[in-house]
Amino acid sequence: MGSRSGIRPDARCPIRPGEPCTLCQVDVTGPQDCGLVYLVMTDDELREGLRQARLNSRRPSLQRASLLDAGR
Repeated sequence: MGSRSGIRPDARCPIRPGEPCTLCQVDVTGPQDCGLVYLVMTDDELREGLRQARLNSRRPSLQRASLLDAGR
């Protein structure tokens, strides 16, 4: 068996993209058993709202990147 360093990767919060899971809910071990994540991901309207928020947060950086590429 290979040796393990004991370091676990940081879980990312699917509700707050780019941020680590801060275990903000009592008695959870990460996003896999978080009640808020479950509620958002099982509700079509909330999940679509989250998707739109992610897209909107990426747009400014994508626009800057395309402007930089256009200037070359």
